[in-house]
Amino acid sequence: MEPIISIKNLSVVYDKGTQAEIVALSDISLDIFPGEFVIVFGPSGCGKSTLLYAISGAERRMTDGELWIKGKNLRTLKGEEMIDFHRKSVGMVFQAYNLIPTVNVFDNIILPLVFRGVSKKERMEKGKELIEKFKIGHLAKTRPALLSGGQQQRVGIARALVNDTEIILADEPTGNLDSQSAFVAMDMFTDLNLINKKTIILVTHESQYLPYASRIVYMKDGKIVGDVKQQSRKVSHVASLANNNGAENKDGFSLNIERLVNYLEISLAPEEKVIFEKEVKKFIARETTKEKLFEVLDASFKDGGIGLYKQAAGRLAQELSNILELSTTIHKSADRGIKNKTEYVFNWLFADYDGNISDQQKERIKAFIHDRIKGISSLKEFQEKLDKPTSEDGAGLNDRTARNIAQKIGLIF
Repeated sequence: MEPIISIKNLSVVYDKGTQAEIVALSDISLDIFPGEFVIVFGPSGCGKSTLLYAISGAERRMTDGELWIKGKNLRTLKGEEMIDFHRKSVGMVFQAYNLIPTVNVFDNIILPLVFRGVSKKERMEKGKELIEKFKIGHLAKTRPALLSGGQQQRVGIARALVNDTEIILADEPTGNLDSQSAFVAMDMFTDLNLINKKTIILVTHESQYLPYASRIVYMKDGKIVGDVKQQSRKVSHVASLANNNGAENKDGFSLNIERLVNYLEISLAPEEKVIFEKEVKKFIARETTKEKLFEVLDASFKDGGIGLYKQAAGRLAQELSNILELSTTIHKSADRGIKNKTEYVFNWLFADYDGNISDQQKERIKAFIHDRIKGISSLKEFQEKLDKPTSEDGAGLNDRTARNIAQKIGLIF
């Protein structure tokens, strides 16, 4: 596979040859391939943002080396050619959001299309698509000053996507966010990478976000000092729902292994995951017993197992058994008709829910469940309908509840 970005011996030196000379980047060589989620990590002042802005085309003070993006050498592009290339190839997300304060959310999102001369009809269509995707339709006419940090960053990410570029660059995108909003933003970048197949290059000095990356580039003093591909990574709920990896039961239905791993919050190394998937598929197909499954979960890796503690192995084997039996009961309820099946699934999904649900919400949720059972809507669409306000014909659940319910029904349907 050819790299989408290729950097060879790149250096950026400010005030070269003077007493104030500063080496921002020194002899950087790096290839980034389509579909990667690369986090450039290092302390403040190490050169990571300079590298990002060089890739974006905004940093033009490159003193040595080459920088190629999609087969074009950025060092040879000038003026309008560079501007046009940037608009069509790279979307940028900033720490400070960089929204225009005098225009509303919708107009901020479509602004890059205005600069490109895109027709008003196309701008409106693309803008509506993005505000729906990021669940900010109710904020479309709001000015940025009235938004929370998390809402402003959603607008910033939507704007970065409006030109539908293959590459998304993000400069400390969580820097001005509270911890909850920051992890929501990181989930969004993960979804863009895994579901929308965008190449993501994200700069951060905060190590808690490293598990999201497929690859980590470590920088110090203007140099790359490490480059590590991660064997496993953190995946958002939506991305896991989009992944179809099922095991079929003898009663004619399947359970999704990847979703089970996420639902049960199991952290497994890749080699352990292979064993787990194999054994769970056998268990779902009723080719092994709960006791045999426990033995594999409890055994050490060298003995062909996963090496969980006995208590954790027992809990996991029991939870898997409960899910399998419940799934069997739900699917057999089809004999009593789709209405009864929908009712049964609704009661199961909301068995542990302690919030209030109005009669209107119940009817809508049951309709959404019916569509999911019949295969009319995807899991992503099911979750979006749960999260939509009731004023927009949604169920009006909060984002976290909608994700949890979608994750749960995704185990079975």
